[in-house]
Amino acid sequence: MFSGIVQALSKKVEFEEKDYGYKLSVTVPANFTKKIKKGDSVAVNGVCLTVVGFKKDLIEFDVVHESIKLTNISEKFSSLPFNLERSLKIGDEVGGHFVSGHVHNVAEIISFDNKKETILKIKIPPNLKGYIFKKGYVAINGISLTVINVTNSFFTISIIPETLSKTNLSFLKKGDFVNVEADQQTISIVETVKKLT
Repeated sequence: MFSGIVQALSKKVEFEEKDYGYKLSVTVPANFTKKIKKGDSVAVNGVCLTVVGFKKDLIEFDVVHESIKLTNISEKFSSLPFNLERSLKIGDEVGGHFVSGHVHNVAEIISFDNKKETILKIKIPPNLKGYIFKKGYVAINGISLTVINVTNSFFTISIIPETLSKTNLSFLKKGDFVNVEADQQTISIVETVKKLT
């Protein structure tokens, strides 16, 4: 479980093809690996991955075909740094919202206006229609964000300067694809209401 508050950006990523998918090596700031151990969970662009090896400034993960298919953790999206977050521990402050790290789909950026206010407009993946609401939570590349508007085909988010400066959102442009995880509580409520009607 994660809070959607990005703690670091990757410095470099490398992919090695395997039968199961990829061996992913991520170069990270040295302090990010403090007290890390094999089996720990790390959100990489919002995708919950298990640490299979590490050094002072590098972490290795196995990425299976299902994750490659549903997320932007693949070579074709590797030109941008990845957002990184260590998993929550009991007693940690939750600054965002609870994020499971189970990304539902990738979504295309329709526009990214950085004028008086930074507004990110994202196409809604078909499997998430009905689960994204105005003022509701959503995780984009693992970042806890609040929806400011939603239509049948897209939703928008206002990005504060602090979030822009500390995450990979500042590297994104129109046509890029981001990982989207809808709020799990919202999904549960919507599905419960569907069963009752």
